[in-house]
Amino acid sequence: MAVRETRDDDALPDNLFDAVGQAATATADAMKRGTAGSVVELLVPELWDPMSGNVMSEAGDQLKVWEISREFLTRLKAESGREVRAVFPDAGAAAMLRARWGVDCGFDLASADDRNLVGEDFDGILAFAAPDPMSLEKVQRATGRANELGCPVVLLNPRLASGDAGVGLNVRRMRENFLGKMTVTYSLRPLPWCNGSIFKSFPGAWQLFLEDPEEPGRFKLIDEFAQRPAGEELDNIVDAALRPMGEDGETKEKTAAEKLVGIMREMQRFARSLSN
Repeated sequence: MAVRETRDDDALPDNLFDAVGQAATATADAMKRGTAGSVVELLVPELWDPMSGNVMSEAGDQLKVWEISREFLTRLKAESGREVRAVFPDAGAAAMLRARWGVDCGFDLASADDRNLVGEDFDGILAFAAPDPMSLEKVQRATGRANELGCPVVLLNPRLASGDAGVGLNVRRMRENFLGKMTVTYSLRPLPWCNGSIFKSFPGAWQLFLEDPEEPGRFKLIDEFAQRPAGEELDNIVDAALRPMGEDGETKEKTAAEKLVGIMREMQRFARSLSN
């Protein structure tokens, strides 16, 4: 019987539920190794845009996000062997999900508005599902308290960037400082503009995959990185990987159209930075 050749893209999940399982396993592993704060990014293409972020264009989209959260939290509890307290952005969402899932859903449900998220006897995992900009300070306080008690914290699909163009510099710095202390334990970020994705699963490096033109449905590993590739750096790496080779073996120069696309990307990033 022939042995199937292993490929780099075998690391990528086959589907959403596979990704959720990978994320739970990687995050539980990080916690067992002492990681106090984890970030998990499960960015479903139809619910997320690489430039504008979360897209909830259809009725029921938000509920899909909550169901993904439920599956992840259930698997995280099983993988870690610890109780989980799931914290949702507001009391309304928590109440709706409590009614929908019932008291036997397998983990505690709370909201960022609750006054005592982390009591003296708390000994589980504090998991924030899609925390938003309005709850940033509450998330920070609860995270600090949980870590003081030796309890790990997870941010699942955080949405801490504000859509308010007038948000103050201090708030931006506070957000960046907070996230800078966290460890990305799992990230699956689609790049539809180049048919690729950026992938990370703890304790591995960041990986850039692009679609393999010779094998539809498969992906080629372009490179690995210690830090998340983004912005112009990512554009240049992708452009170099996709640009055809000249007769001398060197990559051809960018065409006028490619340069124009690059300028448009920069303008989009600049516009987005104003609303973060």
